[in-house]
Amino acid sequence: MPTLYRDYRPQKFRDILGQNHLKITLQNELAQAKIGQAYLFCGPRAVGKTSMARVLAQAVNCEKRKIGESEPCGECRACLAVKKGNFMDVMEIDAASNTGVDNVRDNIISSARLAPSSGKMRVYIIDEVHMLSISAFNALLKIIEEPPQHVLFILCTTEVHKVPATIISRCQRFDFKRISPAEIIKKLSFIASQEKIEIDAGVLADIARQSGGHLRDAESIMGQILSLGDKTISAEEAELVLPHHHNQEAIALIDALAKKNAGAAVTLINQLADNGVNFKNFIAEVLLMLRKIMLQSAQPGLAEKLGLDFGEQVEIQISRLASEFGLDNCLRSLRRFLVLSQERASDSSQLSLEIAVVELCLSKDQSNNQSLDIASTPGSIRTNIITKATNANEAPSSLKKEELRNEKKLESSVPINIAHDLSGVEIVARWPEVLVKIKKHNHSLSFVLQNSQPQDLVKGILSLRFRYKFHRDRILDASIRSLMESSLAEVFGGRVSINAILDESMTSDAKLSSVITESVPEINSVSRPISSPKSKEPNDSVLGSLLATFGGEAV
Repeated sequence: MPTLYRDYRPQKFRDILGQNHLKITLQNELAQAKIGQAYLFCGPRAVGKTSMARVLAQAVNCEKRKIGESEPCGECRACLAVKKGNFMDVMEIDAASNTGVDNVRDNIISSARLAPSSGKMRVYIIDEVHMLSISAFNALLKIIEEPPQHVLFILCTTEVHKVPATIISRCQRFDFKRISPAEIIKKLSFIASQEKIEIDAGVLADIARQSGGHLRDAESIMGQILSLGDKTISAEEAELVLPHHHNQEAIALIDALAKKNAGAAVTLINQLADNGVNFKNFIAEVLLMLRKIMLQSAQPGLAEKLGLDFGEQVEIQISRLASEFGLDNCLRSLRRFLVLSQERASDSSQLSLEIAVVELCLSKDQSNNQSLDIASTPGSIRTNIITKATNANEAPSSLKKEELRNEKKLESSVPINIAHDLSGVEIVARWPEVLVKIKKHNHSLSFVLQNSQPQDLVKGILSLRFRYKFHRDRILDASIRSLMESSLAEVFGGRVSINAILDESMTSDAKLSSVITESVPEINSVSRPISSPKSKEPNDSVLGSLLATFGGEAV
């Protein structure tokens, strides 16, 4: 089998795929003669870290590269020697085989003091640097921090979290990304043309998808296919090497789930079983399709940015499914198929898949029903929770019986009509009344609301600004939100929903504070803790807000 990943290794920056954000920086540094003395290349495997390091080593030692240029010539003695791997001043060290401190002292520290023998700079490429021991890292630390002017370190790793922060802080860090399928297909097409092989475009797309964004994997698969020996390779011949994909069957299954057609889904699964399909692989393909639909529904164009490309025909079908399936159904299906994918392969895998698709087809869209309940009746989520807990003979642990009775009274008195629009000034004037009602049912919540600023009430939606995230998150809690909306509905005479806004630049509203102090003095008297004669009033606004919310004093 031909070793394509070695035969077609990049020799110049322009040959490296998918890392333009890194190439531009390195090329600018080379052109301006402002090369750093230590680089850290980190990222997934087989995306070009070592290749980039070798090209950089060629560029700094190239004899024909002029000022203002960045590409190595590839023809001089130094470039050819680096390409062959026998250039004395470029040392490529495998950290996995040289983990000890003695290896670092002998191979790096002692030789780094010597001037280059034939090149311009002495370059050390340390591959899988995270494999070094702690003592080896400590020995390497000083020379990386203050290396001789003629020394360049390039550290490569797939697990940057294992590299000490002291090493990372002394390097220019470059994060590599996985390569997109389009760029992999372009490289494979170039290889096929060089090898004088005609290969079906669909096969190249399958190889790119199978590689998962790792170029070396794609080139290895390509090498296996070229070993078939034919000058023209079709999709049928490539299936001798590539696992057969079932994109159309996966799309048909998702289409049946979107239409809630359990019969069609089960029939399809039985046809796959008759054809001897591996259901583990099929479920993985369905998950890929569902993920694509989820990303496309969440944000158009996001899937393409992440390199999820299935070819033009499949993409058209996925776009149609994304509009029909809906994000809620897609998420529910994803979770169900994830559970299936984690089950051990057994004779009952077909039955498990049939049960899953029937459940998904017969299940109702609970998220839509829930959103309708929220829109129609404030506090309904809390009521549903209480009802379910009562049916199961279990009371919610976080609610007291008296609070449940109070909430039922509140919800029974909630008007159905939407509250009429009010300006911010009108809201502020009636805000003390809201605090008094809230305090009857939840004492600490009234303190949280004192740190908010009501804006206006438009179309039944009251906007509240919060300076601190934990205040906003508490209001967004389902039970607290229910209580708030019920109390607001009583005060403003109609249904009110809350729009909680986080604004860290928010300052205290003196007018609102004075209104609250005059109208609800008992709230403010409780909100300030009684301090002993020796205690001091907290100056920090965050600490003061915490004390006002939860009580206590600063010690």
